[in-house]
Amino acid sequence: MEELICGNVFNIQRYSLDDGKGIRTCVFLKGCPLRCRWCHNAESQCFAQELAYHDGDCIGCGACVRACPRKCHEIHGGVHLFNRENCTLCGQCADACPSGALEHIGKSMSVEDVLKTVLRDKLFYANGGGVTLTGGEPMAQFPFALALAKAAKKAGISVVLETSGYAQTECFLEMTPFCDCFYFDCKADPALHSACTGVEDTLILQNLDAILRMDAAVVLRCPIVPGANLTEAYLDKIVALAQKYPSMRGISLLPYHKAGASKSIRIGKCAQTVFTPPSPQEMTQIRHEIRQRVAIPVF
Repeated sequence: MEELICGNVFNIQRYSLDDGKGIRTCVFLKGCPLRCRWCHNAESQCFAQELAYHDGDCIGCGACVRACPRKCHEIHGGVHLFNRENCTLCGQCADACPSGALEHIGKSMSVEDVLKTVLRDKLFYANGGGVTLTGGEPMAQFPFALALAKAAKKAGISVVLETSGYAQTECFLEMTPFCDCFYFDCKADPALHSACTGVEDTLILQNLDAILRMDAAVVLRCPIVPGANLTEAYLDKIVALAQKYPSMRGISLLPYHKAGASKSIRIGKCAQTVFTPPSPQEMTQIRHEIRQRVAIPVF
């Protein structure tokens, strides 16, 4: 009997147009070994399930109060109070909440269950679309990510992997034959990489080299975060990688946005630092500067 491989999935987003070629279904895997200062998916960092509270959606009905076996919820004067310290993440309050103010983040799913959802939109993948594995860091759930990529390829579906590049090199070598493209992160210059992400970039650069030596299709993804990673040394690093690996398919410059800041509070974490997003003029100038120095597309 085949082993049932399950992963912790926190979202499956259908009809995505920004995570690879064509129309794609994005499978978000929970858990990440990095702690980027600008993370826009705070709920993706922890490997365990979490409970989010969206206070703006609470209608004060008290359904959560009645459902919670540990009395973690109270309604006083129309104000919802949530005691996270006693919460065991049973999810009964989220199941009972009629307005979606409480959300259980993370669900154990088998490869077969995820593939069923992906296959619903197979007709829309005709022009190069498919499934994108993202997160969190999908390689942090390597056995599940590999099994899902293999199953998707067997079903004739294109696979894109969005990754920070931080995992064992052997895992990337095993994954590469089943990925049509890697969206591979370049997050900061070497001097700032640890301060910005919590890890050094040595292993990441080693993995980028390894998959490119296997003729993998790679798009370099580069977040632009003024006040955090935006330095001349960072732009020089992006250019140097493009010059060293001219076979890369392109450089994607991603302007920072503030959407992730509120997510930390919703899951009971400290509010993250909010940076000032780059202006459209700044992004145009950065793209122009890099385009002048590289031969591959910059977008």
